[in-house]
Amino acid sequence: MFNQKRTYQILIAIVGVSFVIYNYTLKSSVSETTDAYVIFPISITLLLFFAFMYIKLDKKSD
Repeated sequence: MFNQKRTYQILIAIVGVSFVIYNYTLKSSVSETTDAYVIFPISITLLLFFAFMYIKLDKKSD
């Protein structure tokens, strides 16, 4: 499952869309500290990790 590029495209899209939904709906009910030190870094880390794995698979298939 995790050896297909399509999987990482879907995971990147899920993380991105969920972060946008969070910003427009739940951000007002979460403390600023939690947002700055937990949610934002986790979402950025997931996006970078999935992008890295996607690029790694892309180079491997060439």
